[in-house]
Amino acid sequence: MSYTYDFNVIVDRSRERSKTWDPRNVKPGQLPMNGAEMHFACPIPVLEAVREVSECQVYGYPYFTDDFAQAAAGWMKRRHDWDVDYKWVEFVGGIVPGIAFAMQAMTKVGDGIIINTPAYSPFRDCIRDNDRKLVESGLLIDSEKGTVEFDWADMEAKFADPNNTCFILCDPQNPTGKSCTLEELKKIEELSKKYNVFVIVDEVHADFVFDGKRHICYPTVGDFAKEFSAVVINPSKTFNTAGFRTAAIIIPNQEIHDKTNVKIAAVKGYSRTITGVAAFEAAYGGKCDDFADQACEYVQTMRNKMCDYFAENIPEMKIIKPEACFVCWCDCHGLGFEDQGEMMKFLAEAGVLMSNGLEYDKELGRGYVRIAYGFPEIQLMPALEKLAAAVKARRK
Repeated sequence: MSYTYDFNVIVDRSRERSKTWDPRNVKPGQLPMNGAEMHFACPIPVLEAVREVSECQVYGYPYFTDDFAQAAAGWMKRRHDWDVDYKWVEFVGGIVPGIAFAMQAMTKVGDGIIINTPAYSPFRDCIRDNDRKLVESGLLIDSEKGTVEFDWADMEAKFADPNNTCFILCDPQNPTGKSCTLEELKKIEELSKKYNVFVIVDEVHADFVFDGKRHICYPTVGDFAKEFSAVVINPSKTFNTAGFRTAAIIIPNQEIHDKTNVKIAAVKGYSRTITGVAAFEAAYGGKCDDFADQACEYVQTMRNKMCDYFAENIPEMKIIKPEACFVCWCDCHGLGFEDQGEMMKFLAEAGVLMSNGLEYDKELGRGYVRIAYGFPEIQLMPALEKLAAAVKARRK
């Protein structure tokens, strides 16, 4: 059965203890555009699957089946044209835990782990908390041209350092919304092979690639990429299920797979929740593809409306139009603030809570914010109108 979803509906999230809508941080009248999630109701099959579990009178220890791994493998084949063997798939309790397990398996204490910046801040914490060295390669961002590119000279220099043994690729990239091309992925494979650097890929935003393009899974670009990488996925972004903390790691190489499983087992990281598994299998199992298609189309429409509105009404804030994701990177230098804290205070008082760019990089994030725009239009546009009014008043 297929469904037609209405995304222009405001969902009351006050009962769920939403981190994004935490009343201790969000004042009445503010729109929290700082949480990387969408604000639409979950797809009907997910709601039904969770209700079925909730109606059980005992919530005991679950047994494992292959349904979880087969759902993940089926999704990757249907949606991203990657022929995944379900035996490559393992449960992990989130994107970052999956990255940590693979990193522990394939690197040693003190090794350098490369990330592109500006970067999702938990990557830094994960690297440092596991006693590895953070190595940053800044992206080349041009807010005038609206482009985000790799600095290939710097990337090669970082890969060439024998102390650096792993690269965490976020594709699509958070916070910039960059989606890697086939040529870029092949270049990464080339560097990985040349310098023996293991690649871990966060593909959590992969289902939101716009303008008729499709996400390319890194392991599909070549044999070496397939055999010397791990990919972490989660239905959390696509289906609004982040609270279940239920994700998967896909590792085709059996030796690397086994090494990673040792790390997972060491902390009993294979323990699953009954509701999380039910939601995961419903989301990826073939019943929610219609939701993913419609949500992507709606978010792309909101992206276009938002970018057009900023260009016409708030030119002081230059959005780098995202190729993917429901988050984007915004250059706020035109607002004229010398102090980042004052800039963030102004935005909050204007009624919009955005993510401070300094959370993503202390240098590249200066004068920038990340905007999460996965809202119903009836929530998003009034918030932008309030912001435009505040910016207009500041011009005087």
